[in-house]
Amino acid sequence: MIETTISRPDGARIRMRDHGGSTRRSPAPALVLSNSLATDSALWDEVVGRLCADYRVLTYDTRGHGASLAPTASARLADLADDLFAVMDSAGLEQAFIAGISLGGMTGLQCALQAPQRVLGLVACHCRASIDAAGIAGWEQRLQVLRDAGPQALAAITLERWFTAEYRAAEPAAMARVQAMIGRTAPAGYEACVRAIQGIDLLARLPGIRVPVLLVAGAQDAAAAPAVMRDMAQAIEGAQLEVLDPCGHLSAVQRPAELAALIDRFILSRSQPR
Repeated sequence: MIETTISRPDGARIRMRDHGGSTRRSPAPALVLSNSLATDSALWDEVVGRLCADYRVLTYDTRGHGASLAPTASARLADLADDLFAVMDSAGLEQAFIAGISLGGMTGLQCALQAPQRVLGLVACHCRASIDAAGIAGWEQRLQVLRDAGPQALAAITLERWFTAEYRAAEPAAMARVQAMIGRTAPAGYEACVRAIQGIDLLARLPGIRVPVLLVAGAQDAAAAPAVMRDMAQAIEGAQLEVLDPCGHLSAVQRPAELAALIDRFILSRSQPR
């Protein structure tokens, strides 16, 4: 594995990891994995090991998360897409498959619209394409919790939103791992990416996506319900929708083997000779 830090023109610094090429396929298809808000590239740890034998896998910390730096407490989704393309550039990749969860899925949608020639296919998990006034207000409330009570208070309400009570009780080690990622998120980085989410307005543009798309939802996901993602799938020509059950908001934590299998099957279906 090779670890690199990329300096962006606006002052952001992005930590990325190149997990290497395939041992079974040559040339190895490239896959970039993008994390959710309030996590970092460690979100993908249980998935990466299942894919590295067949793909060249790149992971990175979204700006302001993990070891990456956000220069300000403001960002646009286009900035996050540019960061992902900078990761590809650093690895010498003109094209790649992209998989993202939550904010990472939104980033992937933006990439598919912004520079489709660079996206071989997209797996967008547990994400939305638009936000309403109530959603914007909810993010303002979470930002206020962060300011008033700190990351631990934010972690508590975030875990409640991402996972069912039954799963939280049954998997304390997984909850501790996710809580640690939330705690590594810089307050300015969290706010910057919240601002990107609050500005998302892609729903009407989804019919313009022309790259292959797989959407993955969690049956118990309170943040991006299957019905929301079904509407997104219907707006994108040829898009597929898979619903994992049981699963909350982070399938890379709760259902890593199944998510890896879905990604693998999707890429294989798009990589066969025609």
